[in-house]
Amino acid sequence: MRNQKQYEEYILELIIKLKNNEATEAEIKAIDHWYDHPASPEKYTDGMSALEKSQAQKRIFKSVNSRINTETFSRDRLISRSLVRALALAAVLLLIVGARLFYWLPDSNSFPNNSSSVTSAIKPGGSKAMLTLANGRQIILSDTRNGIVASQGNITVSKSDNNKIVYKTGNSLNSKVEYNTISTLRGGEYQLILSDGTKVWLNAASSIRYPISFPGKKRIVEVLGEAYFEVAYDALKPFSVITKGQVIEVLGTHFNVNAYDNEPLAKTTLLYGSIRISANGKTKKVKPGQQASVSHSDLMLTEVDPQESVAWKEGFFEFNDASIETIMRQISRWYDVDVVFEGRVSTETFTGRVSKFLDIHEVLALVKSPKLHINLKGRRIMIKE
Repeated sequence: MRNQKQYEEYILELIIKLKNNEATEAEIKAIDHWYDHPASPEKYTDGMSALEKSQAQKRIFKSVNSRINTETFSRDRLISRSLVRALALAAVLLLIVGARLFYWLPDSNSFPNNSSSVTSAIKPGGSKAMLTLANGRQIILSDTRNGIVASQGNITVSKSDNNKIVYKTGNSLNSKVEYNTISTLRGGEYQLILSDGTKVWLNAASSIRYPISFPGKKRIVEVLGEAYFEVAYDALKPFSVITKGQVIEVLGTHFNVNAYDNEPLAKTTLLYGSIRISANGKTKKVKPGQQASVSHSDLMLTEVDPQESVAWKEGFFEFNDASIETIMRQISRWYDVDVVFEGRVSTETFTGRVSKFLDIHEVLALVKSPKLHINLKGRRIMIKE
């Protein structure tokens, strides 16, 4: 675990980078997430008295602010006081949460030294995707300027300033059903708004195929990989997601579907509303807080914390008694690296939550264990028990 001094150094480094316009997109997102999404620290500080919380906040704020004054301003790296306060308060929130053993704060020296020369080339993922139009034309969205990127009949496709694709329908009706596809590779994610107003978040190594408009009596899309949906309500046009041997039927709801080919189960987690899952000759209605798991031969319902399944959308990795294989599959997809297990695979499990915009060196340090030996070779993670 990082101690207080190490953590302050990390915050200081981010502040300096941001002020000097040297922060990467991933680092800026990490700052935004830390400040805007403290993950309800009150939930994890129930064991601390109000006085203890107040003292901890004052002590950490004073320490961080003091180090900024003495180490940053003395080098003529001027930083706005509002930014200092925002980041210092964010540090307070995270340190309090970390004190309750929820956030992982890895020691930068806990990972093998021979990996440091290669980790700088392995960056976190970002907003990257490919849009394939009905005529087969492909558009690399990360290379495309904001504004209208395509027109298809009475449908316009626009890229917004926050890296989101938006479909808008014109005045005339388009009776012909045409399909588009958005695909992400490893290390990419993207957002889109369908023509009916449904919002979709697409995770790394995933794709969604969808009609550019919904002229019929049903709204049907197909997903490979992982996606989070906020479905626009329309009682006259049920919405369905087809993926990995299952059909998810909804009217208007929020849910996450994880159906990667290399995952043992296809999991659909409901946050709001209701959905119906059909798979393997069975049909079950899912309630909020439940997760439907589909295997080759079964369909099961379990009670879960739905926030864990959508942590990726909010910019985090979150695990609850997760195996090293489960963790590495997510790391592989987000950092675009290969993972090789040498010999027996450890049965050790891990629990925690951390920003997915950290350097891979820090993320791998989270699973440090006396039983595991982890090494980076190029873009390959070697794991041996």
